[in-house]
Formats: sequence, C-alpha cells, structure tokens
Amino acid sequence: MSTPDREPDKRRYPRLKCFVAVLLRAKDPDLFLMGNLSSISFRGCGVEAETPVEISVTVEIALVEDENISVIGDVVNRRLLVDKPGFGIGIELVDTDERKAEFIKFVEGKTQVDDQEYWYLMRMRTTEEENP
Repeated sequence: MSTPDREPDKRRYPRLKCFVAVLLRAKDPDLFLMGNLSSISFRGCGVEAETPVEISVTVEIALVEDENISVIGDVVNRRLLVDKPGFGIGIELVDTDERKAEFIKFVEGKTQVDDQEYWYLMRMRTTEEENP
C-alpha cells in the first residue's frame, strides 16, 4: 500500500503517495490515455503513463472508478521513468479548491495511510497553520 512521503520536503502542501488508476483527457490535442496517479498534493500531482504528454497541455484527470470525479490541470513537466517503463507526468492542478478537495478526498479514501482516515486533509490543515 501507499504511504505519505516522509522525505524532507519544502513544498507548501504535503504530498500523498498513492496508486490510483486515472484517465487523462484533453481536447487539443485529442488525447485519451490511462495511467496511475502516483502522488498528489493540493497544488499538483504525478501520473505515470506509457505515453508522454506534451508540456502545457490542459488535461482532465478522471478517476477510472468514478469518471464523474475529476480535476483539471496543466502538464508542467514529463520525464522518462528510470525504474520501470513509461513516463512520469507532472501536472499542476488549476481547478477550483472544492473540486481539488473532492478529488483528493476520494484518492485518500483509496490509499491506506497509517490507518488514519483523511490523513492528507488533516496534514494540509496543519501545514497551513504552521505556514500561514
């Protein structure tokens, strides 16, 4: 199962490591592919996929389990994965805070984290209190 990223991190929002099947869709260029959501924060996420996606493409990230739960983001980087075949795609989430929170809550529910429910949302609140 997945666990929170425990390495020292200077990011504003904590990152949750996960393993959740997602679909990436874009209108221009026409794109539809399946991947694995490997990490997520309130600001962005990482998706592993067999096919690279061009930087600056706006994508909808939908959950395979429930395609009605989705967020919009811009591809900001991509890299060839070293430890397995495929590409790592970095996506900055540009959707509303409400949609991002709904998406993260669902992902968190599918990710076992130290047997704590809603670890990510609790950690995000703590981080915001520490760094207003």
